[in-house]
Amino acid sequence: MSADARPVALVTGASSGIGRSTALLLARTGYRVFATVRSDAGEASLRAAAADLALEILRLDLADEAGPNRVIQEVLRQAGRIDVLVNNAGFAKLGAVEDLPRDDLRHQFEVNVFGALELCREVIPTMRVQHSGRIVNVSSLAGKVSVPLMGAYCASKFALEAFSDALRAEVKPAGIRVALVEPGPVATNFNRLARNESHVILQSPSAFQPVYERMREQGHERWAASPELVARTILRAVRSSHPQARYRVRLRESMATGFVAVIPRGALDWLMIRFAGGRAPRQA
Repeated sequence: MSADARPVALVTGASSGIGRSTALLLARTGYRVFATVRSDAGEASLRAAAADLALEILRLDLADEAGPNRVIQEVLRQAGRIDVLVNNAGFAKLGAVEDLPRDDLRHQFEVNVFGALELCREVIPTMRVQHSGRIVNVSSLAGKVSVPLMGAYCASKFALEAFSDALRAEVKPAGIRVALVEPGPVATNFNRLARNESHVILQSPSAFQPVYERMREQGHERWAASPELVARTILRAVRSSHPQARYRVRLRESMATGFVAVIPRGALDWLMIRFAGGRAPRQA
């Protein structure tokens, strides 16, 4: 396939983890990929991994309101079209609801929700003209069930799921398909970065301080999926002629979602209380 004939894909959050694996996989399977990063280190690492691949790197900070338009216009300037948008960029603010300041919640939604939606808004006019396009929004099991101490992150993923469901129906008549990918735990730097981004668990006095201390020491979950496995799931969503509304990466994620759907709310709350420390915390 000639370079001009390659379908064009834009992948956000490609410095590491799921986004990096997805950008590399798409480039290896015939796509001209534009991958976004935020830092010099992320750009250097991805550039080294993408040697000899049709992959170009752009800078994007989704907290910058002008960023989505600037990136979409740059891809169109270079490639003339966009066939695939993978909204992967995101992060987690950790902390109990009572501990999270408004600015933390605002930043969580600016990146995970508003940034992704703005990219959709910017790319859809081009896809309408093309009468084709594929948008894959990377959500999480946290978009199906909210867990203690991750309320801000879960709320952002619930919102992303709701907007994606509305968008899917709105743009399907124009030949544009929208799919969600809902991974569970993934073996990436996500948890470490979440802890570093969450000053609440790093320094704030709280009734949940003992739990925060344990969170600061946690590493990868033992049964986490690999980012490459998630990338292959995203590729399925991109390539399918009749994409599903939602894709889960492993059977265990589907089983977990089914379990949450049928377990009595009181029993689920008991499990969540155990997750958040095992007993009601005493007042600090």
